Amino acid sequence: IQTKATEILPKWLRFLRGVVDSEDIPLNLSRELLQESTLIRKLRDVLQQRIIKFLMDQSKKEPEKYAKFFEDYGLFIREGIVTTQEQDVREDIGKLLRFESSALPAGQQTNLKEYGSRMKAGTRNIYYLCAPNRHLAEHSPYFEAMKQKDMEVLFCYEQFDELTLLHLREFDKKKLISVETDIVVDHYKEEKYQDSKPASERLTEEQAEDLISWMRNNLGNRVTNIKVTPRLDTHPAMITVLEMGAARHFLRTQQMARSTEERAQILQPTLEINAGHDLIKKMHSLKESDSALAQLLLEQIYDNAMIAAGLNDDPRPMIARLNDLLTRALEKH
Repeated sequence: IQTKATEILPKWLRFLRGVVDSEDIPLNLSRELLQESTLIRKLRDVLQQRIIKFLMDQSKKEPEKYAKFFEDYGLFIREGIVTTQEQDVREDIGKLLRFESSALPAGQQTNLKEYGSRMKAGTRNIYYLCAPNRHLAEHSPYFEAMKQKDMEVLFCYEQFDELTLLHLREFDKKKLISVETDIVVDHYKEEKYQDSKPASERLTEEQAEDLISWMRNNLGNRVTNIKVTPRLDTHPAMITVLEMGAARHFLRTQQMARSTEERAQILQPTLEINAGHDLIKKMHSLKESDSALAQLLLEQIYDNAMIAAGLNDDPRPMIARLNDLLTRALEKH
């Protein structure tokens, strides 16, 4: 008999309190036995599975009550996925996760299994997008870029959601992929997408190449590549990185401040521009008539794209430039 047998449950379930009664446990339990016993490890696995099943049953019987539970204790569930080594156990814990979805009204949550049941035939990926709230998620350039694929996207609002899904990797033989990563992968596969605007409202191919050359010279090594994308409509540009989630997590965990150039060396970002957006078209004409203003505009478009990507946590350095842009905008009034 032991009053606090902490080893009998995985650490992520430490919010639970209860009594375990088993005829298989010896009456005298030493600390060594608790730590090393195959029996205790087996008991821990059985208890974990029963608790997961209990929580799943409760989520079906009382979804509103479970939603409140997940709001309060979801961090422990995410911890369970991140700290568990076995993929099958991760997926079992993953059944307890809840997210909002682009396919459902605001406030209504879904789980990974329900997402899978709504997938179109032939699709094998579960898509997700991390953002502070639904409004920012729905107005993200990355969500806009996914619209042409007409795929459901899970919205992840919590800071550790991204890390959790990076560790989970797949669920029920379906890969978990962030929308940012999917955009980059489509480029490698040379997927074709319909431009949102007719050719008459976009820069010509020659104009776009001319602008991109000028942008490369001005941005220097802050970007690895610049290209035109047909997947944007209302946004002038977006930053893409092959493993955006891992890159964001790496930058968050770095204690030392890094310069823009150092960040770019780590991230190797690509700046993708919307050749039909008014700001991009105006920048093309300004680079000849007012190069100083065009430079300010380029810097702001780049910083805006980095912020939208979650790769710039401190926008304060751009305040002076914004004030300069506002002053230039008001000069004609």
